[in-house]
Amino acid sequence: MSNQPSVTVILANRPRLFRELLQHALKTESPNIRVMEASDGAPSAALLREANWLVVDEESATEATRIATVNPDLGILALESRGSRARLIFPQLSGHDQSFFDVPTLSGLFSLLSHPAVEPAQ
Repeated sequence: MSNQPSVTVILANRPRLFRELLQHALKTESPNIRVMEASDGAPSAALLREANWLVVDEESATEATRIATVNPDLGILALESRGSRARLIFPQLSGHDQSFFDVPTLSGLFSLLSHPAVEPAQ
């Protein structure tokens, strides 16, 4: 059993096949990651309250940035639909975007998503 706390990741990226492949990979390789799916639509407010990360497609990045303003503990990762680029959106920096990977690897994504985006206040 891992000593790492569980991290909740909501997958809201498109296309659906890419989302399902990522979901399978995360569930298989990262036991401390709890994966939830928001099928082809914006995740509910209740779902977002439980989450540490939201993964969206680039086309949804603007809406995701708005979501970040009301969920300051939520990390947001925007993936290009072909999976060739990823962009990390830091909600704690008031909507500023930062490039992350030109060609993301699964191990890089596992490493990023296996920790909360924002450490809880103590």
